Amino acid sequence: MFAASAYNLLRTERPIKEMIRRYCYEIVGPYWPPERSLVEQFRKIPFPFPDSETPAFEIVAEWNLEHLTGYLRSWSSTQRFIAATNRNPIDQIANDLEKAWGDPQRTKRIVWPLVLRVGVKTMSEGPTT
Repeated sequence: MFAASAYNLLRTERPIKEMIRRYCYEIVGPYWPPERSLVEQFRKIPFPFPDSETPAFEIVAEWNLEHLTGYLRSWSSTQRFIAATNRNPIDQIANDLEKAWGDPQRTKRIVWPLVLRVGVKTMSEGPTT
């Protein structure tokens, strides 16, 4: 059996989710390493086994605004942006994000749907290359 998983953008309240999407693709998008595209195309990557059906899985967190901005700072694209420009890209969405969030200590539900690829090789299939 072989299993692999990936997750892409988080889901949360619409205005915040849209800001995160803009941040990811427009602001720091050019700074993602090339292999980041594998996450975007995870279901299309050649897989050496027939894909098995899997139940839906997700990662769920209750975060305040500081948790979210800390998470954005952890992105490799954020760090590459800072290294290239000596500026913090989060500053470009900070005011709008704060307005949309409201009380920065209030927690919100953050969800990352997981994409799973699971395959089983039976003994009758022989070796894979």
